[in-house]
Amino acid sequence: MIRESLTDHLPDGPLDVAVVRGIDDRLRAQSPPPLPVRAPTVITVEGVPVRLHGAGDACVLWIHGGGMVLGAAEYEDAFCADLAARLSAAVVAVDYRLAPEHPHPAPLRDCRTALAWCANRFERVVVAGRSAGAGLAAALCLLNRDEHGPAIAAAHLYYPMLDDRHETPSARENADAPVWNRRLADVAWAAYLGDGVADAYAAPARATDLRGLPPTYIDTGSRDLFRDEDAGYAHRLAAAGVPTVFELVPGGVHAFELFEPEADRSVATEARRLELLRRSLLEGFRTW
Repeated sequence: MIRESLTDHLPDGPLDVAVVRGIDDRLRAQSPPPLPVRAPTVITVEGVPVRLHGAGDACVLWIHGGGMVLGAAEYEDAFCADLAARLSAAVVAVDYRLAPEHPHPAPLRDCRTALAWCANRFERVVVAGRSAGAGLAAALCLLNRDEHGPAIAAAHLYYPMLDDRHETPSARENADAPVWNRRLADVAWAAYLGDGVADAYAAPARATDLRGLPPTYIDTGSRDLFRDEDAGYAHRLAAAGVPTVFELVPGGVHAFELFEPEADRSVATEARRLELLRRSLLEGFRTW
């Protein structure tokens, strides 16, 4: 059973970010996120807030989802604190600016600032995120490569939002899928791109050269709007010589592990993610 989500409350008429945020706020008020066992340390880095959970020599830079228009790092405090404890590592959640008030490239540049801060403090940094956060993580890897930035040990991308064009079979098949559908994606992309033109740093599926990117793990559900753009990106990464692991979760909708956490596929996927994150942080991708 999929828990109540944005798609259950969308109006029939015009849809914009203000309407989507209003629905999201009401849903969060009805079911507030759990509190972490230990509050994070909140630090402002060149104007960008980051929330530090745990400690250690290695770090996960966590980028939250929400279509680049919703969410906040604090909403995932409990998740990040638990992840830090399970990994015996630090987790740094970046509270990047949101569109449409701050369209591309502002959110990406905030993530870039957080990455530089992490790289100066931890021996190994993995970038990770869900949905739009995973898309920002993919874009961050591209930008970091092209700007000759610090080493990224690996990228862990959970059903990443990569392509503004929606031309794949899964984008058509799952246009009305639960949790995140085509209407929401169109609103999010329009807000994020603003008056700009989509490039590889905005929509990583548009990148023509994927060589030299960090080892990458991608997973997505078979009923996800993003299924084919994610599978295609993983295939192109591997073809470019990037060590890549791709997993398709049968029957999974977008954010399946959040909206049906007790399902066998969710439990198995979360366990797999945790194990691969641990290996990326402590041993390196070669052991996957």
